[in-house]
Amino acid sequence: MLHPPTLNLPQTNPPPPLPFHILALIPLPPPHQIPPTLLPPHTPAFENWFLPIPPYNLLNTPYFTSLNPSSSLEIQVPIEITLPSGDVEMTSFPFSDFLEYLSAKDIDPEIPKLYLTQHPPPHFLLNDLPPPFQHLGFKIRPLSRRHQNPTSATKSSTNPNTNPNLKSKATETEGRGQEQVNLESENKEVSIDIYTTSLWLSRTPLTAGAQTHTPLHRDPLHNIFLQLSSSKSLITLPPLLGSSIFTYLHRHHKLSSTDPRGHIRDGLLTAKESGVLDRVIWGEMEDAEDAVEEEVINLLARSGEVYETVVERGEAVFIPEGWWHTLKSVIPDHDNNKPEEEERRKGRGGVVASMNWWFR
Repeated sequence: MLHPPTLNLPQTNPPPPLPFHILALIPLPPPHQIPPTLLPPHTPAFENWFLPIPPYNLLNTPYFTSLNPSSSLEIQVPIEITLPSGDVEMTSFPFSDFLEYLSAKDIDPEIPKLYLTQHPPPHFLLNDLPPPFQHLGFKIRPLSRRHQNPTSATKSSTNPNTNPNLKSKATETEGRGQEQVNLESENKEVSIDIYTTSLWLSRTPLTAGAQTHTPLHRDPLHNIFLQLSSSKSLITLPPLLGSSIFTYLHRHHKLSSTDPRGHIRDGLLTAKESGVLDRVIWGEMEDAEDAVEEEVINLLARSGEVYETVVERGEAVFIPEGWWHTLKSVIPDHDNNKPEEEERRKGRGGVVASMNWWFR
């Protein structure tokens, strides 16, 4: 197999020698996986949103209905629609209608896939999704102190050609490692700002065409990504490697821009561009369309910096700022000898749900 000999993400194992929050102080820290024992006990969504039936991904519809004393569920949410052609359109639905789609027993596999992407959770769900940072050793900076900084990191460009801070950080800190950290900081509080949050919801895929897919991109902020139900595959690349790939594909007219599009959920990637990234990052040599794509796959195969993992229910991943990453929902393995598999074959695939917090 010529496609990347990927590395497994290191696991976070509190307590010391290196508490998790110290990772945020390391210049160019690596991604890090957080075990399922750490955050679910402090996140009510795990218990409230899903029925207590393995594999714990069927929506607990009565719970959401109980939150509707004043038509809260009618709030409009942005929904990504993937058409049979592979093109993506954005629209909005009442949250109640989207919940019906998620919980329906029978879904025609030919209908467009619906996906709530990169949108803050509705206000009535916030109590189920408390920020996880205090359980990771961080202290959230008070809002008044955050506003003293006139620069909003959420507006930072993620284009390495137009964001000198991101570019210089990648080049100047390459090769520095954990030894640069003053380990005396282990006993000190690390204060952070939460800049934005996103909820991601769709149906658990039963076929490859139904998988949710976040194309390769990078963000200007650190990211805690928490899997609430089902599972997703994650591939991450360090800043310089990802930039090299984007630049190479752009020069050979595979991509229309070198902009990595940190916020990609705006219809900016065409189906053709998404297909290119899908083949070179997720595919194997036989998937390449031409020599350009083969060269990128070879580059990844030679690299020892590509991390890949499956993020299971209850697990989380720390994705450092500037690291390129791409995700796909995982098609579950089914045991056809179990009675519940008949229901799943009819289309009741459960829900794939994720939550993330961007911070600095």
